[in-house]
Amino acid sequence: MKTIIFILALSLSTGYITAQEVTLKKGMNNIDMVKGTYYKTDATLLNKYLGYWEHTTSGSVFKFKIFRKKTPVQGVYIDRLKAQYCFGKECDVESINTSILTSAENDTMENLDKGTLRFRFWDYTYEKFGVIEFKLIQKNKAYFKLRESYNPNNDIQGFSVPTEMILTRTK
Repeated sequence: MKTIIFILALSLSTGYITAQEVTLKKGMNNIDMVKGTYYKTDATLLNKYLGYWEHTTSGSVFKFKIFRKKTPVQGVYIDRLKAQYCFGKECDVESINTSILTSAENDTMENLDKGTLRFRFWDYTYEKFGVIEFKLIQKNKAYFKLRESYNPNNDIQGFSVPTEMILTRTK
């Protein structure tokens, strides 16, 4: 009898744990949000962006890493795409903290499916913001365009990194 109760309790607790994660797929609408639940974005929508992207120009390399981050928002957890970058003759995107976050209005499932993302960008050298348009143009290739943003305390024009390039996914 103790064995049956133990098995029943174990199966109920496992069911409770798995119910705490919901995979969001393209076309899902009007989802009832339950506090504490992780609403995970379908991997088929994210995988085409995730990884390391690079461009070499004039002996320097620009590296851009995009990764998934589980983020708390109003009592639930959602996936957000984050990115890190480095630019120089030799740079390791893992060793410096240059995290930037996608704009909330632009990482919807519809936009993920279309192949275009927008990132907020912080230039650590010029100490100013910009906006990145990251658009997939073919498998393992992306168009990267960095534009000026509102910077009321900074009159510097341009950025310390290239502003327009084709990136190739390396990993």
